[in-house]
Amino acid sequence: MRTAKKALRKNSSGQLLIIAALAIAVLISSTTMYVFDLSKNNTGGAYDQPINTFIMSLKLSARNAVISSLANISNGGERTVLEANLNSLSRLLSNLHQSGLSSMSFTAPNDSSYVSGTRLSWDTSGSGLSSAYANFTLAIYGLTEQVSTEYVINVTTTLAVNGSYKELVGDQKLVNLTIDLFNEGEHALARNMTLYYENLGTWTLVDSSNSLSIVDEGNGTYDLSFSVDVFSSSVNVSANVHDLRGVFVQANTTCLAT
Repeated sequence: MRTAKKALRKNSSGQLLIIAALAIAVLISSTTMYVFDLSKNNTGGAYDQPINTFIMSLKLSARNAVISSLANISNGGERTVLEANLNSLSRLLSNLHQSGLSSMSFTAPNDSSYVSGTRLSWDTSGSGLSSAYANFTLAIYGLTEQVSTEYVINVTTTLAVNGSYKELVGDQKLVNLTIDLFNEGEHALARNMTLYYENLGTWTLVDSSNSLSIVDEGNGTYDLSFSVDVFSSSVNVSANVHDLRGVFVQANTTCLAT
């Protein structure tokens, strides 16, 4: 089965995505530094914010940078965006050394599954995955205590699609699909979704002319039905979905008669 390819934006659009992701990382970092310095100033140099709370805020900054990077990359951005964003975040946070932060380092894995810390697996077996992964080491000195901690951030959007069809009149078929969307293994809501079906080697958009019906179960599960006029004994369908974080994921499946 041929795979429906997601149309990528022009280079100028990709550059805008990179700029937007970097801006998000900068904003998160600046907010973290402001809150931390404000806490110091309000107490005459004594921090009323527990160090564990401070560490949690830094981890949240890193996680949001990973999410924005994955949204960028899955929508056509370069794989280098993740490392570029995290390097920018690390440099910004290092400016907090006078307030106690010494360093934040990271590694983005390159192995059989991940390239520069990202994995895009959009296959024809009814499942799709968009993921970003990085290992972090955070060291803090100069507060009431010294802390060095290691942690992992893995942001993964997964899509599962399965379906079948019922024969109508002639070559007309009623396709029934169930789509499940997950964030880090937990059901998640979709921002939007687009369906295509294959007919004579051409992928065609499913719209109102196909009597498209979508039932949102409210928990990350979606029941869809639509009619097609296809001569073959199977119907190939491609689901293109964005989650609420803006991460794109695609999955194709083959629907057979029931």
